[in-house]
Amino acid sequence: MDIRSELIRIIYSSVPMSLVTILINSSILSFILWGVVAHTTILIWFGLTNLCSLSRFWLYKKFQLLDVETSIPVVWEQAALFSSIVSGGLWGAASLWLFPENDIAHQVFLAFVIAGMCAGAITTLSSILKASVSFVILCLVPLAGQFLLLGTDIGNAMAVMSILFLLMILASSKNLNRTITESLLIRHERNQAVDTIQYKAFYDELTNLPNRRFLTDHLKQDLARSIRHDHYGAVLFVDLDHFKAVNDSLGHAVGDELLRQVSSRVRNCLRDEDTVGRLGGDEFVILISEAGDELSEASEKAQEIAEKILNLFVTTFITQGNEIHMTVSIGISMYPFEEMTSDEFLQRADVAMYQAKEGGRNAIRQFLPEMQRAIEKRREVERGLRQALEKNELELYYQPIVNSMGDVVCAEALLRWNHPERGVVAPAEFIEIAEKTGLITLLGDWVLLTACQQLVQIAENSDITISINVSPHQFSEPLFTDKIKTLFNDCSIDPKKIRLEITEGMMLQDVENTIEKIQYLKSLGLGFSIDDFGTGYSSLSYLKQLPIDMLKIDKSFVHDIDTDPDDAVIVETIIAMARHLNIGVVAEGVETEEALSFLKSKGCQNFQGYLFGRPMPFIELMKLIS
Repeated sequence: MDIRSELIRIIYSSVPMSLVTILINSSILSFILWGVVAHTTILIWFGLTNLCSLSRFWLYKKFQLLDVETSIPVVWEQAALFSSIVSGGLWGAASLWLFPENDIAHQVFLAFVIAGMCAGAITTLSSILKASVSFVILCLVPLAGQFLLLGTDIGNAMAVMSILFLLMILASSKNLNRTITESLLIRHERNQAVDTIQYKAFYDELTNLPNRRFLTDHLKQDLARSIRHDHYGAVLFVDLDHFKAVNDSLGHAVGDELLRQVSSRVRNCLRDEDTVGRLGGDEFVILISEAGDELSEASEKAQEIAEKILNLFVTTFITQGNEIHMTVSIGISMYPFEEMTSDEFLQRADVAMYQAKEGGRNAIRQFLPEMQRAIEKRREVERGLRQALEKNELELYYQPIVNSMGDVVCAEALLRWNHPERGVVAPAEFIEIAEKTGLITLLGDWVLLTACQQLVQIAENSDITISINVSPHQFSEPLFTDKIKTLFNDCSIDPKKIRLEITEGMMLQDVENTIEKIQYLKSLGLGFSIDDFGTGYSSLSYLKQLPIDMLKIDKSFVHDIDTDPDDAVIVETIIAMARHLNIGVVAEGVETEEALSFLKSKGCQNFQGYLFGRPMPFIELMKLIS
């Protein structure tokens, strides 16, 4: 509720106490003046005064029927002001009608009662300053005038005292009004802050949809309700296909607007009892409550809703002047089913969604029991990675990078997992899971530390550079640059011997922050290269802004370079562009002499691939470079 409404509510909340005070004071005053003022005059004044009180009480009762959460219409403020003016006028009339001209004691008593009413009005009417000011002026000005008309010294003194009291009361009313308003403002701002914190805790800031925390809590409640009432619900895991391409090619502003439009479309096509939320990125979850009393019925209902959502994306999205064609992959998990937690149902829907991705995207998959093996594998890998970090089962392999003369000038550090049962495990089998579980940062820290420690030994035998891959999660850490600086100081190594490899997508996630971090690390002496160059989107517009030392041409272009004219043109273009920008080039995946010859003819100076050496343990690298 707004502050103005709160002020109106305060003045109405004080009405009962005000009316009781008026009844008591008017009764006492009438009784005391009964012997010195005409009875008819007293009765008329008493009747009018308490009739006004009855009308105010009627207004008070009507006001109580209003919704406490809504804004109060201005007519109620006007009614309060009008009733205060009428009440003040009637007490001012007491000074005119009930003023005993020749009885100083009763005159003082009348003045005392009116002054008391004014003092009371300050506490009950000051939330609306116009009401308190009107009441006090209408009460005291007639009283001061009556004392002046007496023409006596004491009359003049009482008139002056009445005016001084009036000024003091008005000043007090103004101060009290300011205090009340400021207090309400502080409370309003505090409530807004609390509401904002609570909102951010349960809602996504970009789309205003429920977030993961809200969805998890809601699913827990709905799961318990489904078990209690013996009906089924469904979790739909919705992921946009190729959304990264939109962000990389058109920018994050367009991507964010697209997410908002997607949210609006999906939300508008669901039933009121269903819930759609955003987990993060381009992932959305829909909870279908009470899908059916039978599993088959509920499953059909979930499939029907999923197809409805799929059809929403047939219509093109128009975002900041761009026409965007988008599809989605949807995974469905039914509940309740066995004794499982809400997180496990979400995970099942996630697995089904990935099955839809692998099946060609723009598809729907319901979770099947055999998909459970994928979940178990993910859990097994996650547990194994944590154990690998604890039991020192990780190892760095190095693949040499040579120049046009065949000399080793650099070695790329590649993570391997020495599994106690499966042997050496390549990153392709665990990196994606590590990224999803958050372990990628711990793995990245281990790689950086180990590579720096081994660089100390390498530096004693060779002048080669070590190239280290950095994950987006790791690079986006607020303390990443401080961590790197501390690591170099602790290991006492030359930063110029380290080159960090980042991806095109990482550059485009937050261009300004990325440039700032790279420039700072460059100032320490580090080099930077862009890994798998050519597979991302629209990086050329940012390339000139980034202080990059090297581009690594992705092996997918190099592999068929001697047989595919398109790949040959792409590679030749990248080499020429890099030369004009004064950036070095490394061709990845060089496996044949024909590919090497072509690359040399186009001006490529550095090469990496099986033709020069496979990834090897650190000991073998030391033998090679010595």
